[in-house]
Amino acid sequence: MNTKKFWLAVVVTFFVYGILQFVIHGGILQNLYKTTEGLLKDEAVMKSRMYGHFLANFFFALLFCFIYVKGYEPNKAGAAQGIRYGLYMGLFVQLPMFFDHFVVLNAPGSLLVWWLIFGLLVAMICGGVLGAIYKPQVAAS
Repeated sequence: MNTKKFWLAVVVTFFVYGILQFVIHGGILQNLYKTTEGLLKDEAVMKSRMYGHFLANFFFALLFCFIYVKGYEPNKAGAAQGIRYGLYMGLFVQLPMFFDHFVVLNAPGSLLVWWLIFGLLVAMICGGVLGAIYKPQVAAS
């Protein structure tokens, strides 16, 4: 495993994932969250625990990249392979969570559907970025 490339991938994935999470949950879904009283902790509590988001994002990036590198197929297209990987990982994580959240959370179905859709998109975008970092080497002529 190319250690420099791996850690570059982890750092880039960490930032891409974090930015997408902020845009989706801090922006796009913000109005929907306001209609779900009792679902989320108070904003002050969440802000005081922001380190938990950063830790979660780091572990996502680390494990997402690690699993990709272990199954990486060097002869396949970089970004396309990454997007496919992101779709598989997104389904692996998001689909079971969708049904679990349906059972245990007091959240509207529309929010659960958006979580599923955005979760898949985020995984696919992160996968595409990861695949671009691990694109096949061009043979020297």
